Amino acid sequence: MPIPVSALIGSPRRLITAIVMFVVLDLSVLTINLWLANQIAQDAVAINLAGRQRMLSQQTTKALLLTTRATTPNEVSTAAKEVDLAFGLFERTLLAFAEGGETTGSDNAPVTLQVVKGEAAEVVARARKLIAPLRSYLPPASATQEGRAYSAAADYMIGNNREILALMNDLTTALEHESVSRSRDLRAIQTGAFVLALGNFLVIVLGMLRRHRQMEKESERWRELARHDPLTGLANRKAFTETGLGLLSRARIDGSAGAVLVIDLDGFKPINDRFGHATGDQVLIQLAARLEATARTTDLVARLGGDEFAIMCPNLHDPEHVEQFCNRLVAAIADIPDDICPGNPLGASIGIASYPRDGYDLHQLLSQADRAMYAAKQAGGSRWKLA
Repeated sequence: MPIPVSALIGSPRRLITAIVMFVVLDLSVLTINLWLANQIAQDAVAINLAGRQRMLSQQTTKALLLTTRATTPNEVSTAAKEVDLAFGLFERTLLAFAEGGETTGSDNAPVTLQVVKGEAAEVVARARKLIAPLRSYLPPASATQEGRAYSAAADYMIGNNREILALMNDLTTALEHESVSRSRDLRAIQTGAFVLALGNFLVIVLGMLRRHRQMEKESERWRELARHDPLTGLANRKAFTETGLGLLSRARIDGSAGAVLVIDLDGFKPINDRFGHATGDQVLIQLAARLEATARTTDLVARLGGDEFAIMCPNLHDPEHVEQFCNRLVAAIADIPDDICPGNPLGASIGIASYPRDGYDLHQLLSQADRAMYAAKQAGGSRWKLA
C-alpha cells in the first residue's frame, strides 16, 4: 500500500513545519526568479543601448560631415536636424547611464536605466567628459546656419571618433561582465535555497527544481535576445564578433580561407526622410531576409547597426565564386519590392576583406572591408570592391 507522506516526514507537526518552510522557500525562490528575470531584462536593454551608442556616434559624425558638404540651406537644415537627433539621444543615454533615468529605447519607447557602477561608471564618466566640448561647437539650432558653421564640430568628432567608439565598446563589455557576475551570485543564492528545501521536504523540492529549470530557460532566452538585433532577428555586433573570432581561430589552425563582407545600403536615408522610420524599418527587415536567403548555410549574417550589415563567409576564396556571390547580393537587394518605398530605388555597396590575405584579426578585417565599401559607394554604389 502507498506510504503516507506524513510517515515519510515523521509526524504531522514536522509535516506542517516542512510545508511552512517550503512555502517560505518557494516564495523566496519565486521572488529571486522574478528579480533575476527583471535584472536580466534590464541588463539586456542596457547592453543593447550601449551598442547603439556606437551607431549614434557614427551617425553624428556622418551628419556633421554632411552639413559641411551641403550646397543648399535645405541640405544644411536636414543634416543639422539629424545631428540634433543623433547627438541628443547619445547625450541623453549617457546621462541615463550616469545618473539613472529615462531615455529612448531602440523601439522609440521610453526606457528607464539604472545608474551604472564600477568599471561601467568610469567609462561613462570618461565618455561624457570627452563629448562635452562638442555641444559648445554646435551653432544655435534656432538660427539658419551655413555649412561651415559646423566645421569645428565635425573636426572635433572626426578627431575623437575612434576614442568614442572604443569607449562605447568598453561600456558594452563592462555591462556584460556585470550582468554575468550578478547572475552567478543569484544562482548561488538559489542553490542554497534548493539545498534547504531538499532537507525539509524532498517531494516538494522536485517542484522547485522545475521552477529552477524554467528560470534557466528564461535566462537563456534573454541572453539570446541580447545577441540578436531586435528589428531584423539577425545576429547583432556582439554575436558576430564572438562567432567570427571562433571561426577565424579555427581557420588559423587549419589554414582555411574565407571572406568578410561589409554591406551598406545606397539610397536608404531618403526613404527615412520621405516615408518615415517605420517604412525604413520594413526595408531593413526585407533586406535582412534577402541576405539570409542569398547567403550559404555556413555563412554568418549580422546587422552591425543602422543600414550596415556584415557577412562572414568561411571557405569563400575563389575570385570567381566571390564575384558570383556579391553579384547575387547586389541583385537581391536591388529587387526589394518597389511598393515599400515607391520611386526610391535601392542599391548596396559591398566591401570585401579576405583571410588569410588580409590577416586573421576580425577588427582589422572589418575595418578593411569597411574602407572598401566606402570606395564602392564613392564609385557610384550598387557594386562591390575588394580591400
